[in-house]
Amino acid sequence: MRKSIKISIVEYLKEKLSPLKSETALTLLSIVLMLFVIVFISGVTYILTTENPIPIAFLRGGAIRVFLWSINAQSHAETIVVALYYLMGAGGVWLYLNATTRPYNPRTTKYMLFFSFLLILLAGIGIYTAYLAKFTPP
Repeated sequence: MRKSIKISIVEYLKEKLSPLKSETALTLLSIVLMLFVIVFISGVTYILTTENPIPIAFLRGGAIRVFLWSINAQSHAETIVVALYYLMGAGGVWLYLNATTRPYNPRTTKYMLFFSFLLILLAGIGIYTAYLAKFTPP
């Protein structure tokens, strides 16, 4: 009979990335991978593959719309704003993990936890309002 071996994702990645022994190389690889995922999720594929993307929408009466009201359209500004919100959230998670795994002194840890909460909260509110703006017609 075949013996099934269950390996966690972390152990698999440690095994595959064993040539990168230094913590700096692994941190750099993690940051590059995180930035790639954030740019991919924020919608850069739509901007690159569509024929005529809209940079920003100007409405009658002088109003400007960053978030287009159709699920089938996306502006350049929308991609940038969503990517910035994701970066804020990722920065908050990084601060939180840094504060909990490597506590320096109580005061530094307290500030790191406060600002991580603040960044995650602002990113969540921003993404929620972007979602509402996306589905609100002019």
